[in-house]
Amino acid sequence: MISAVVLVVFSPVVSGKPTSMITGADFAWFPLSNPGIVSIPLGFLFGVLGTYLAKDRSSETRYNELSVRSLTGAGAETPTKH
Repeated sequence: MISAVVLVVFSPVVSGKPTSMITGADFAWFPLSNPGIVSIPLGFLFGVLGTYLAKDRSSETRYNELSVRSLTGAGAETPTKH
């Protein structure tokens, strides 16, 4: 998400061309007018890397407990009368 914002801000869409949003400034260092072609694959790559590098080991145990509980109803509360 942050990479997409940075690429859009520093693209020719914002500055550097007569048709840019800010016509008097030129701080565009990213050459493409459509930064999504780069930021979308980068966002996907960083998402996959974050998933593998920040894996919480206790989540597997919690998932198994939740799976058994959802399939069997073990530990469910009794219904209340309204």
